[in-house]
Amino acid sequence: MSALPAELLAVPDWDTPVVAPSLVVAPGLVPVSIYADELWHLAPLVANPSASRPHLDWARFPEALRPQVRLAAWMMINTPLPASVLVGHPTWHSRLGPHGIHDTVLRWHRFTVWLHHQGLTGLDQITDGVLVAWADHVARQPGALRGSVTKDLVALTRLWAFDAASPAATGMPMPPWHHLGVDDFLPATPAAGRGENTTEPISPATMGPLLIWALRVVDDFADDILAAWAESRRLADIAARTKASPASKARLKHYLQDLIDRGLPVPSRPNASYAHALANIYIAGHVGCSSTQVNGLLAAAPWQHLLTYVRNNPGTCPLSTPVTGLVEGRPWAAFIDFTETRELMRHLGTACFIVLAYLTGMRPAENGAELHLMQYSAGFK
Repeated sequence: MSALPAELLAVPDWDTPVVAPSLVVAPGLVPVSIYADELWHLAPLVANPSASRPHLDWARFPEALRPQVRLAAWMMINTPLPASVLVGHPTWHSRLGPHGIHDTVLRWHRFTVWLHHQGLTGLDQITDGVLVAWADHVARQPGALRGSVTKDLVALTRLWAFDAASPAATGMPMPPWHHLGVDDFLPATPAAGRGENTTEPISPATMGPLLIWALRVVDDFADDILAAWAESRRLADIAARTKASPASKARLKHYLQDLIDRGLPVPSRPNASYAHALANIYIAGHVGCSSTQVNGLLAAAPWQHLLTYVRNNPGTCPLSTPVTGLVEGRPWAAFIDFTETRELMRHLGTACFIVLAYLTGMRPAENGAELHLMQYSAGFK
């Protein structure tokens, strides 16, 4: 095993980076914590932008034990597990990822709180008997599972190993399960264990049509939906950016009066108070006026009857974008309504998620499907 760098052979200073510069994979998103911080952010170690960014909260640890455990954690972040510890444990990793580090330190926290309740104030006061008592304590907890208890015991093996390799080793003894094996320290195996995955799989009769239609939405309808969304945002932008003027007000009055004179429906939208309300943003974008002018017109005495007219003559808000997707040789919709675009974008994002997640057979954070869904969502928030 090669010698450690010089900076790892001395106790860190108060301003020593928690994550060595060579290990930072996500620079800039969250500043690298320094050794004296109460919160150590592990975000610089998280490469996946869709994954959570854990941190270590040292204020939760018993004060007397905090410095010793903090040093072991710093060693775990910045150095691999000594090769001698890995002998006989081929499935162990010499380095843990940020979430593995976070989980391990949480298990150290439970252990140090228990030590504090036993009246122990340092890792140097731990004996083989104390370690056996801790293993018995976690194994006897209600609902304790062998897998979880194994992780608790392995976490203490890592604490011992990194403490021993640190520049201020306390002399904590090797946990007995490291050389004797963990089986004798685990809860009894249940008589009738449950399988790893107890959730019933989705029936093929359900999953088949769901996947087929998700693919249809992505392949056949996506272009129409994206074009309609862009057009709806263009109209909304006109309504938001157009300054109110006498000319724009005149255009608005002419547009609405022409519909009323011809007895035609007025573009409307669903409303909580009324069955239909004036589609003010669509109308404003369509005629080129400010949306505030539409609302102001309703308050004017000559136009107060307009709401009644809209409730009796509700109309759609068709967009000018063409519908090119077909179902059985016919367009899947006569037109796309301005009020439907947000929901259609959500459906498209969901369809993309289903296709990506199902066809890869992986969880969202493992294949980036969650990130793709977030990117779709970002466009219509």
